[in-house]
Amino acid sequence: MTDGDDTDRDVLGTSGETDGAPDRVSRRAILEGLGLGGLTVTAGCAIRQRGNEHRGDNGTVAGGPNGEAGDASADSSWETAADKRIRRHRTAPLEVVVADERGDPIADARVAVEMQRHAFGFGTAVNAAHLVEETDPGDEYRTAITDLFNKAVLENRHKWNFWEIPSHRKSAETATWWLLDRGLELRGHTCIWQRRNQGAIPDDVLQAMNSGDGAYIESRSDEHVSDIVGTHSGAENVTEWDVLNEPVEFHEMTDLIDPDAPSTRAPKIVDWYRIAADADPDARLYVNEYEILVGDNDEQRDALEAIVTYARENNAPLEGIGMQGHHWREEQRRSPSELLSTLDRFAELVPSIQITEYDAWGTEWTEDREAEYLYEFLKTVFSHPVVDGFTMWGFWDAIHWQNNAPLFREDWSRKPAYDVYTGLVFDQWWTQESGRTGSDGRFSTSGFLGDYEITATANGDRKTTSVTLDDPTASETVRIQFESESSSP
Repeated sequence: MTDGDDTDRDVLGTSGETDGAPDRVSRRAILEGLGLGGLTVTAGCAIRQRGNEHRGDNGTVAGGPNGEAGDASADSSWETAADKRIRRHRTAPLEVVVADERGDPIADARVAVEMQRHAFGFGTAVNAAHLVEETDPGDEYRTAITDLFNKAVLENRHKWNFWEIPSHRKSAETATWWLLDRGLELRGHTCIWQRRNQGAIPDDVLQAMNSGDGAYIESRSDEHVSDIVGTHSGAENVTEWDVLNEPVEFHEMTDLIDPDAPSTRAPKIVDWYRIAADADPDARLYVNEYEILVGDNDEQRDALEAIVTYARENNAPLEGIGMQGHHWREEQRRSPSELLSTLDRFAELVPSIQITEYDAWGTEWTEDREAEYLYEFLKTVFSHPVVDGFTMWGFWDAIHWQNNAPLFREDWSRKPAYDVYTGLVFDQWWTQESGRTGSDGRFSTSGFLGDYEITATANGDRKTTSVTLDDPTASETVRIQFESESSSP
């Protein structure tokens, strides 16, 4: 199988323009118009235009990105508060100044502000074997990955045992470069997972665990962490690694390496993070754990806090926590206030938190309830300033580990949660604005943090520039100057 002409498609369009009135068109509407780049099912979402401009003499646009109330809860107070936090932490003011060759302002110039990419990571687990061996250019699986996500993680192929089997390593490398070539950011998962019977531990290491040979385990694990992180150190968009996965419950290796230390204070934990940092000084290093944001397991939270506190007190380069989002019972749902309380607690310990493995499965869940909770959960975590990524653990039932992924059924028909996800990520939280400058040549708005193309049109001439909004506390000013003198169009 070869990639052939399987290249990125620009799923962004330009908003419809009517002189004197700006339009805001969601990327979700454009996805629907394209049928998700080839998928044959439709969700019936209409384009929603927002005529929210109040243009004064300076061309200022009042309003900007704002959330829309959903029906996830009869009490919408949580959502009102979340929308306020989102505007505070996820958007930034933007001013476009349009001038002629002398530097004089051009009034009534048309300005289009078009988002290209979110700063926040919206990701999915990718089945490397399926991607490499079972898909072709333009098919549904590839299209969904590139159209719906800006981040990915390999579901299994970066785990230790898989990495050391040549055929699996080859599929990992092929999948990695396919994703990177299409502009997705990749998180590495995982260097060390001490759980037996998951196919993640090489046979010789399992034998050493059986015989209690801590010295052998230490040597092999050190070599592996250095190898897998170092191998990807030259790849610009392999940005982070889960050095440890689920160390609260699974710590047999550290128990053998450091038999006199409690599992939450094992010196080997610090060593592994230092080895990973030496292998790739630019990578952000995480610990990934389950039942932290999900359910009511306070002992689990206390143990993770102890591990993170110990590691950072001993100068381990541990920068973030991955909080798995597996919900296998509906009773594991938590209210927005409970989610925020947990996020606040761990935000005191690390500068970054990511939701790493979100899904909901089990007989208690219905598709409608899954969609309802995704709306509430995703909006809540997106509103927290320390959270900078949300990754679902696959999106399609046919290859989901529990056959119940968030977005697509086995026949590629869309679940209710698809509308929730695209409605938030590509509509409520997507900026695409247009309008005209005032007499001072200025057009003002605000945008969600991310990458933009900004186009100014005056007197039949058009000029485009790029800008990144990355600081919600600072206003960004973009100056577009035409080389030849232009008057109002």
